[in-house]
Amino acid sequence: MAEDSTWTYVPGLKPMILLSVGHLEIDWNRNNFSSDHSQLFQPSDLSTVPYYYADPRQPYRDDEGAFNLVTTHKEGLSKPLHQVLERVNLLGHTLEAARHEYESAASLHGIDPEKLSFDQLAKALATVDVASISPDYGDGQDFGKFFRRCIFDKIALATIVDDPDYVQYSTGACLEQLSACTILQLIAQNASACTLSLTWQFADEETEKWATRDQFVRPVDRENRFLIVTEGSSDAHVLRHAFGLLKPHIADFFDFVDMDKGYPFTGTGNLYNFTKGLVSISILNNIVVLYDNDAEGVYNFNRTLDLELPENMRVLKLPSLPEFRTFHTLGPTGEHRADINERAAAIECYLDIGPSARVRWTSFNKGSGTYHGVLVDKEHTLKTFLSKSSVDGRYDFSKITRVLDLIVSECVAMRELA
Repeated sequence: MAEDSTWTYVPGLKPMILLSVGHLEIDWNRNNFSSDHSQLFQPSDLSTVPYYYADPRQPYRDDEGAFNLVTTHKEGLSKPLHQVLERVNLLGHTLEAARHEYESAASLHGIDPEKLSFDQLAKALATVDVASISPDYGDGQDFGKFFRRCIFDKIALATIVDDPDYVQYSTGACLEQLSACTILQLIAQNASACTLSLTWQFADEETEKWATRDQFVRPVDRENRFLIVTEGSSDAHVLRHAFGLLKPHIADFFDFVDMDKGYPFTGTGNLYNFTKGLVSISILNNIVVLYDNDAEGVYNFNRTLDLELPENMRVLKLPSLPEFRTFHTLGPTGEHRADINERAAAIECYLDIGPSARVRWTSFNKGSGTYHGVLVDKEHTLKTFLSKSSVDGRYDFSKITRVLDLIVSECVAMRELA
């Protein structure tokens, strides 16, 4: 099945804005811009996508009102669903948040949880054959009617719940309250949908001047972004470049201190003091402070954890890795194998350093009670990485990928609590 998404334009009705995965509609609006899904996309996702309309020459195929659809292509936003899911998580709408939203809506509408639980709804959306869904959704009016006539059968709820009649005729108002992000969390677990794209068709609303282009195509809002603060400019350069190479679909969620104007927080002591300052003024931005996994970084990381950190701030250190447990090191007594975790694993060690990499012990850190080390020829390692313009199998991105995964998971946890 082609990665498209559709909506039915009925003669006499005004244009609609449609958000969908394949032929499964997630959200729609007519004549207004009440649901903002711009944060699920990037401006680079603008492309030509299919729109389905009822044929004005012969709108209906039969006496029961099935439409005779024709296809045209116009501008819209389109992004692979698995990439959208990572953006949904960074917006704080995790699977656990989806469960909470459904259970709150079910309680508000008096839905018997034994007759339609969150897990049953999740199972229905995870097993529905998205490829078999017809693009014909009728007139799309009145959600209760729409759910009974279209959605109930399309997601095969009758095969999952014990009381299909109750679910079909009593839960429409509850399900109408679910956000698009909750539905996307669930449909992303579907094997037949995970290879499709989420599309947002807005061209008709724009043409009819119900909305403007910048309401659909725009950057991530400031309140949804994360400021990453590191020990030095090289760390920030590496992380910015790594996100651009390895996770470009979420790179726009992350900001870094302006390095072109001089990096103001070089050194772990300065970063610790800076963090204390942020805590004292109760800054509202989402902040991630990242220390190196070396002697100095670990010392300041541990004392930073003793601060009363607000919920919009996370303090991390680069992860300890098995690869660093028996590492070649150089010191006054010669060359030895040693564990450089929490002693000498700065950001350069998470790049492709090759089998001949060495760490040189340089000084004793009184705070951590251990020696501090530095990767030999780290400048060459940094330069090589920053020169990479694409991902290929000749370069080992595995360690820096784990660093990005750590940052993303902590950012998700931060937003989930918000």
